[in-house]
Amino acid sequence: MFVRKTPLLKGVLKAPPSKSYSHRAIIIAALDSDSRIINPLFCDDTIATIGLMRKLGAGITRSRRNNVSCLNVRGFNGIPRLRGKEFNAGESGTLLRIVLPLIALAKGKHTVSGQGTLRQRPNAAIVEALRSWGLNIHGRGREHKLPIIVDSDGYIRGGEIAVSGRISSQTISSLLIASSLAHEETTVIIRDKLVSRPYVDITIDALRWAGIGIKNKNYRVFKINPRPSLKAKGDFLVHGDYSSAAFLLAAACLVPSDVTLTDLVEDKQGDQAIIGILERMGAVIKRKGNSLKVRGPFELKGINIDCSDTPDLVPILAVLGCFAKGASRLYNIEHLIYKESNRIAMPALELSKLGAHIHFTRKELLVKRSILQGGVVSPHNDHRLAMALAVAALKAGGVTIQDTRCVSKSYPMFFQDMRKLGANL
Repeated sequence: MFVRKTPLLKGVLKAPPSKSYSHRAIIIAALDSDSRIINPLFCDDTIATIGLMRKLGAGITRSRRNNVSCLNVRGFNGIPRLRGKEFNAGESGTLLRIVLPLIALAKGKHTVSGQGTLRQRPNAAIVEALRSWGLNIHGRGREHKLPIIVDSDGYIRGGEIAVSGRISSQTISSLLIASSLAHEETTVIIRDKLVSRPYVDITIDALRWAGIGIKNKNYRVFKINPRPSLKAKGDFLVHGDYSSAAFLLAAACLVPSDVTLTDLVEDKQGDQAIIGILERMGAVIKRKGNSLKVRGPFELKGINIDCSDTPDLVPILAVLGCFAKGASRLYNIEHLIYKESNRIAMPALELSKLGAHIHFTRKELLVKRSILQGGVVSPHNDHRLAMALAVAALKAGGVTIQDTRCVSKSYPMFFQDMRKLGANL
């Protein structure tokens, strides 16, 4: 993908549906009887989720309602009817961690695998947690990398469990969903710091739709009463994704623009923090109902940003820091080493190829105002890094981004949408 300087971004776009809500709605609906999901996201990760839930026994078909895409889900009522012995989670860490205990609801020995960088990501937290429930489960090596073997007698015991939340919140989301179908009341105790807390909020929100109430004591203790069955309360409507919209908002703040993004409701998504961050940097974001309007560009200033709850924003925040007066410090990001790429080192490496003054440690990124120029960069098969580099290129011009197909992991229409707004791609 070759990107030239873009003189103007203008237009109205509906934000792509939330990937986090789509994942959870599909999985929880598969545990239920019959339900419908309106406006789900169709990307590599959610397509992998649909496929895996079908292999667990759910019937999932696509339809349209009032010109909006829908998924009609016939669930397996908490008792999977597994189709085969091997299951592939694609490249989705969320899907992998959530599906492991659900496979244990069926008797037998099964193998869970994945693709790409997911095969090298650590899974010790979820494997050790499930072992404490008495499950026979193990992966490769001390970190329990893929493939993972689940050998189950067909039920989840539940009960009190202490887990680490320092590397990923996906373990906690997995346990909360599985606990709804456990034999005993479950208490999940976080023994250290819980990162990415808003993703747990999204899980709790989706479980509430299925009739499961969770007591949350300051993100330190969660209590879940099991239910004999889940029952969805009407249709599940998926709204726009702030994680994906962040790239569009950032682009509109850097170049001349008149951009409106729609379907961005105020829900549990942590990445809606991008609005406040941009405002702190000097941008003006106007909300009217569920729409956000930006008329850029703005003279941005560098700020300090705690990213412990918003890891997906780090690549685009690093780009914004390159064009902000002074310096920007992105901290509490040590858990980003374990994403699709090392999201601490790789943004620093690739932006520095364009002239960025950017330094990193294991825990933070320090970005100074820079004059970016053309060059050749790689996203390292990381969808969010690819989109962030594209935004930087709109301002710098003359940038070739290699292997941009990885954006299909979360936002397949990203480049098409950018072209609709006038991006010179």
